[in-house]
Amino acid sequence: MEPLFVLMIVTGIAGLARCFAQARQDARRAAEARWRIARPVWQRAAALVGGEFRSGPGQWGDPRMQISVVCENVALIVDHDVEHGDASVVRYNTRITGTARNPSGLRLRVHEQRLRRSSGGPFRARQVDVGDPALDGAFVVKASSPTLARWWLTPPLREALRAAAEYQLTLESHRLTAVRAGLEGDAEKLASAIRAAALVAARGRALAKELRALAQELGGRILHGAGTAATEGETTIELEHRGRMVAVGFGREGKKGPFGTQVRVARAASPSERFVLRRRPRRGPARAAPGRAGDDALSRAYALCADAPDRAALRLGEELRREIAALRPAAIVGDEAAVTLVFGHLETRREPIERAIAIVSALAAPEPRGPYR
Repeated sequence: MEPLFVLMIVTGIAGLARCFAQARQDARRAAEARWRIARPVWQRAAALVGGEFRSGPGQWGDPRMQISVVCENVALIVDHDVEHGDASVVRYNTRITGTARNPSGLRLRVHEQRLRRSSGGPFRARQVDVGDPALDGAFVVKASSPTLARWWLTPPLREALRAAAEYQLTLESHRLTAVRAGLEGDAEKLASAIRAAALVAARGRALAKELRALAQELGGRILHGAGTAATEGETTIELEHRGRMVAVGFGREGKKGPFGTQVRVARAASPSERFVLRRRPRRGPARAAPGRAGDDALSRAYALCADAPDRAALRLGEELRREIAALRPAAIVGDEAAVTLVFGHLETRREPIERAIAIVSALAAPEPRGPYR
């Protein structure tokens, strides 16, 4: 009985191996059939975006396709992964990759609501409402900076994302990826996804271009990264204004604050001259500010907190109060070392920044009877 039992086991194992090999062969044939159907579709998509199509066997003999394209001045590669999940299933993932110019260091991920589980591993960012009901109702937007995400996702880009709804787009550091489950079988959808990925990557280039133009208009120079007034991955424009060095920074307010524009001028003052002028929340009735009576526009919109309120109120003259109320920054902070105006959003226009420079320069200027020097 024992030899017969061993023979039965060997025969069973051999049968399972044949079934396994047959299943893999059937799965490979099915995958090759899908590839043959998709091949002319990818060729047409390449023609729609002006790209180059290539096809041939991969490293393990699987059929492969690739599109190389330059769209919106961004070089992209379109290809596909092949996942052998088990003996009977071969899964495709369509993938678009490229390198993005990202001077802000934004982390961004966009995918449809119905794609509950995002691909590509964990993504540390919070969900953002862009302010577009059509996009917010259908998509999940996660970003490291809500302010910057709203700036990044322009109306043309939102429209492109809706046309490429089945793709999850991720921007992290300078790496851009767009992935969808399955082998794309619609040329127009693949072309739309390529354009959407290119627009996401090109937006950072637009930001860098705006900052360069702003630096030239202000007569300053751009500094990047560690060792400057900017933190790593962020940008600062340095310039001279009436004999004082001004830093226009594009980054976070503190380590965890919102991404935006800050204008900073150095000063030397006593600790008693610290002050914070912060815009009031829009909800609820305005409360009286502890500052100077009569500055209605400023006291309605801002709360002043100072170690020496009388001195801070004297510094905030009538003309300066009108300028601050008209510009509506998120806050102005004065400490012993500097006066900093915080916009609370990404501001790259010359006129508001020049007005901010004038405000912080006036607040940091020395007075004959004051502690500033």
